[in-house]
This record gives sequence, structure tokens and C-alpha cells, in this order.
Amino acid sequence: MPSADPLVKRGLSESGFDKRALAIGLAIALVILAITVIWKLKARDDGVRKAALVPFEFAIAEPPVEEFKLRELHRDAPEERPDTAALVPQIAPEKPNIHIAVNPSATPVETEVIQATASAQTTQDMKLDIKNLDIAPKPETHLDDAPEQISATADAVSYQIPTISVATESAADIFKYDKPTPRDKPALYTMNVAPRAGRPVQAILKAFGDQNAPSFGDRGPVNINLFGTGDFLRTMNRGAGGVKARSAVDSALHWLAVHQSANGLWEADKLEGEKTGSLAVTSLAALAFMGAGNTTHKGEYARNVLRATEAILRHQKPDGRFQMAGENLYTHAICTIAIAEAYGRARDERLGAAAQKAIVFCEKSVNADGGWRYTPKSDVSDLSVTAWFVQCIKTAKLSQLKTDPAIFNQALTYLDSVTDKGGARDSTGVCTYTFTPDQDYPSNSHPSLTCAGMLIRQFSGVGIKNHLLVKGADLTRQKPPRWEDKDFYYWYYATYAMHNMGEGHRIWWNQRIRDVLLDKQSRDGDTAGSWDPKGDRWAGPGGRTYTTALGALCLEVYYRYGEALNTFGVAPDLEELFFERD
Repeated sequence: MPSADPLVKRGLSESGFDKRALAIGLAIALVILAITVIWKLKARDDGVRKAALVPFEFAIAEPPVEEFKLRELHRDAPEERPDTAALVPQIAPEKPNIHIAVNPSATPVETEVIQATASAQTTQDMKLDIKNLDIAPKPETHLDDAPEQISATADAVSYQIPTISVATESAADIFKYDKPTPRDKPALYTMNVAPRAGRPVQAILKAFGDQNAPSFGDRGPVNINLFGTGDFLRTMNRGAGGVKARSAVDSALHWLAVHQSANGLWEADKLEGEKTGSLAVTSLAALAFMGAGNTTHKGEYARNVLRATEAILRHQKPDGRFQMAGENLYTHAICTIAIAEAYGRARDERLGAAAQKAIVFCEKSVNADGGWRYTPKSDVSDLSVTAWFVQCIKTAKLSQLKTDPAIFNQALTYLDSVTDKGGARDSTGVCTYTFTPDQDYPSNSHPSLTCAGMLIRQFSGVGIKNHLLVKGADLTRQKPPRWEDKDFYYWYYATYAMHNMGEGHRIWWNQRIRDVLLDKQSRDGDTAGSWDPKGDRWAGPGGRTYTTALGALCLEVYYRYGEALNTFGVAPDLEELFFERD
């Protein structure tokens, strides 16, 4: 048999499968596997040792207990607050208006009670049971139950200033229409608060000042003013003329403020008047500001009141008389009213001393017949000057200044002497200017004097049912205010005398004076907010300041003295809910 080829033998010996390499690989794999097993076992042993075994226990879990508190069904009692009455300056109560005669005598006192049946009221509207009232309106009377609404606009003006004109074509009158405004169309009252007359900007209540702002300084007994007392919203009702009447007052006050001179006076000769009237009209302007709630300490026009009172004080003489350049006692009486009221509204001892000094001069100047005239201690008095002096004595009493209690009795005695038939039961109630024997009262008189006599009696404590007051009111109703018969002097006295009478007399007159004043208030340029003095019988010395101040005082009658008017025997405000028109 032939031998194998050497090349073949060599190929077989050099095969690719190496047993040695295979053995080494298997050995390494076994070593790695052994190391892995050992590492795993060691890690398991360590875990078992670290976590101790917990024996298994079987038990029933207890239910959770919910915590709760039983609440009281009633509310907690409110905490007692400290009494703040001691923190408010105490106002001395007004003393009763009791007058002591020089020769006292027993006089029967008649008690009269004014009572009206209660009426149904709701918060949405107010209806009056006319049938149950003693005085019923005529069939043409209608009550406007439409709500008054003020539209406030925050972006209408960029700063707050008082009004300068009234954006209206006619008076705000709910009784001048045959039918009331429908409920679905409420009346929109707007007021101009822009510096340019005629600009249709709606009202912002902030223009009236912060209604809750406290006063600073001591309050006086007459400090029943519009700001911070709650009177503001009460005067926005229908009885007080509404928002338009208030806007007319603001317009008048703005005109007065703009035209006050740097020396504090309103120089009448520069405002369609005469120089001799400057001091008197300054006092009337100050009264108009104070009637709207401004005092020397408080209010939007406090600086105007302060400057006016300082100007008046500069013209007081050592004997107490107010006089600038030869004026008669008219000026002194009106200035005394302004200073006494300024002291009564905000306590200022300097004003009080000046007012007391002026009152002493008034008492020393009275004439033998019980009245006053142009000069002290005159032989004959006149009713016109006397009426102003009675007003300043009454204002002094309200301000708790010292007065002679017999002064009103003397004034009533003089008033009877210038009243028809001496004020007897059959008197017509007509009053005349001065006393002359066998005078003809109907022809030697004027309606303003009759109203001045009514005011003297009211200020002296005569009841509103007195036959002379009732007859005087009836006579006044025969001469309603008309712009064609312009007479601000008559309108001023009639407004306050009729307002104090209450009942239908108050509403009858106040309705008509609002018509005239709101319709005829100037709305043009520099005169916007004032009333034209041309054609007025007595406006010559005072000019436009005179008519504007008296016009504002007429519109302020609703709130000028507030509760102080109760001392005059004014009837309740329930009467404002109805109106009787002839």
C-alpha cells in the first residue's frame, strides 16, 4: 500500500481547530461563572442579614375616630365698643327762647297740636293717602314718583371744581306737568362742573366734598351745615328743590368766589353797584357761603368766608359799630349777622368778642319806640332797618351770645305800632314803613314790609297760627314772585317768612321762587351763576353781588339753619309730600 503524501499529513496536522486554545477558553469561562455565582450569593446573604425577618401577625384594624365640635346655634354677642361720645366735642344745648317782659303779667297759653295721619311709605316710592290729610291738594296736583338719578362719570373732568352754571333749560319742577314722568323713563338731572359755561358735563358727587370729613376746631351751636352731617342727601329730595336747585346754589357761590377782591371785600362799584354798598354785600356773600355749610374752619369755600370775616372785622370801630365810609345802620346790622353766625358755626373767640361788641352797640342804638333807623337813637324808627336788627339779635341768641331778653318785647311793641289797627283782631296784617297818625296802611306799605313784620314775630316766638301771621301769609300769596317785578329784597323776606309758616304756605311760595330763580339764573360767560340786578328796585348800591347773595340765600332756606328752624314753630316736613297750586 503506497505511503501517504507528506503534504497531506502536514495539512491534517495544521488543522484550524486548536484543542489547547479551546481548553484555555473553557477554563476562563468557568472561572468567570464561578466568580459571578459567588458574588450573587454573597450579595443575597448580606441583604438577608440587613433586613430582619418580621413574623406575620393577623389582627382586625380598629376604626378611625373622627373629631368634631358642636357649634352654638346663635351668634356670638358683639363685642362692646368704647363709647366715642366723649371724643366728640360737646355742643352746648340751645337755651329755650324765653323772653321776660319788664312788667310781667299772667297770659293764658293756648296749645295747638299739628297732627297728620301716617302715610304708607316704601323704599322704592312714596305714596301719600291724600284722603286722610287735613289739607288735600287740588285735582290737578300730581306727584312725580320717578326716581331722581345722578349719573357719575369718572373721566368727565380731570379735577374737582365747583359748578359755574346750570345745564338746564327750565326749573326742576315736578308739579308743572299734567302727568308725572313714566317710571320706565326716570328723570336725569345733570350739573355743570366744568369751568366753561354750557359745557354738558355730568355731576360727580365728590365735587360736593367728603360727606364724612370731620370738622376741625370747636363746633358752634349753629353749626348745622351741609357737609359731614348727613344733611346732603336729605336736601336732594323733591321738597328741597332737587339736584338742580343745589346746582344753582353752587353756581352762585362759584360766581361769588371768583369775584371776591384780594382785600376780602366784594367791591360793589366794580360789580354793577356803588362803593357804599361794598361792606354790606360782603356780609351777605359770607352769609350765602355759610348757608351752604362753609365756615371759617371748614368747607370748599372756607378761605372765602375767612377772608370776608377778616375784611368785616377790619372795619369795626372801637364802639363796636361796623362802618366803612359813612354807611347807615343797615350795614352794621347785616355785618353783625354775618359775624355772629360765623362765630355760631365755628368757635373763634376773636369773632365772638367782635360779635358781642356789635350786639352791645345794637342794644345801645335802639330808639325810644323800640325800633331802629339809619342812625342810633333816632326820633322815628322804620320797619326795614328794624327787621335786620331783630335778625342779628336772633342770630346772636342762636350763637349763645349775651343779649338783652327785653329787646324782642320792645321790637314787638314797635311792630304793633306800624301794623294795621295796631295788630288787633280785626287787623288786615299789613305793615308799613314808619308810623304816622291816621296813615293809610294799604297804600303806605309794601309786601316786603309785611313779610319783614312776619319774620320779626316768628323770631320773637309768636306761634305760626297767630292771626297776624296767617293774614300776612295770605297777603303774600296774592303777590307771587315774577321776574318782571324783580324784587330780591321782598323775595328774601317772603321766602323765610313763608318757609317758617310751614303747611301749604311754605310749599306754595318756595315752589314759585325756585321757578323764577332757576329759570333766570345767568348762564353766559363771566356772569354765569349770578342774577342780573337790572330792574331791581333796591339793588342799586349792592349791584350783582346783592342779587346773587340773596338769590342763593333764598334757595338755601331748606337747610340753612336745619333743626334751628324748629324754634320758630315750623310745621313737620310731611307737608312737602303734597302741593296745592291755585
